Amino acid sequence: MQSGKQKRTAIMAKRKVKQERLCTVLAAVVPPRRIIRPKGSVPVDVWALAPNNSYGTPAFVQRGYYEDITFTCRDCGARQVWTASRQQWWYETAKGYVYSTAVRCLGCRQQRRRALGGQ
Repeated sequence: MQSGKQKRTAIMAKRKVKQERLCTVLAAVVPPRRIIRPKGSVPVDVWALAPNNSYGTPAFVQRGYYEDITFTCRDCGARQVWTASRQQWWYETAKGYVYSTAVRCLGCRQQRRRALGGQ
């Protein structure tokens, strides 16, 4: 007779073997897709993104890389660039919502935090 923990371990081991078998079959059948990235872009690590309950995928995930995005600050109206590296940090490290984008420049964000009593 096995304990629940032992059963769970056996089930997870079987799943891992099955997943590895599936990956080797897919690797043989489907050649890896080579993505040609523009200069200054940063690759997307899909597994590092925060989970979202959406049926669609964001544009940067479909592309396979982050690229610089220009936006106009909501408060002061200045044109800014949200760089690919900052997008990578926001989505993968800070676990930001994948359908969110930058809307305020650094100065306006800091001013807003002070006004709201934050940092």
